[in-house]
Amino acid sequence: MVDTPTVESLLRHWIEAFNSRDLDRHEQLYTEDATLFGSVDALQVGRAAIRAYFGRLGPDVRVKAYPMPRVTALGTDVAATAGPVAFADGETPVPYRMTWVLVRQGGNWRIAQHHGSPQRGDHG
Repeated sequence: MVDTPTVESLLRHWIEAFNSRDLDRHEQLYTEDATLFGSVDALQVGRAAIRAYFGRLGPDVRVKAYPMPRVTALGTDVAATAGPVAFADGETPVPYRMTWVLVRQGGNWRIAQHHGSPQRGDHG
């Protein structure tokens, strides 16, 4: 069963780490072999690559809004999330779609797979 408050806590920690550019804290939210398909073409594999990806983002890119996504239990220690997030480089929010696959390791939820893509037009 997915503990929604724990997933909410992971989301909150992710936003705080992202917005503060705390790369040490940010990478610890991912599994060692996590994958990330962000807004660049290359698949990022592992914490070091994910850390480098987030380290390359402009200093003013921030999460403006990331409401609690829909969480679906896929097993006892596996869950998937899907929901909208708004990033901004300055004041204008840019809507994205975000999905995570989460695994529980040592009692803590970690991101094993992360995908983010910008919403374009009315096809969202």
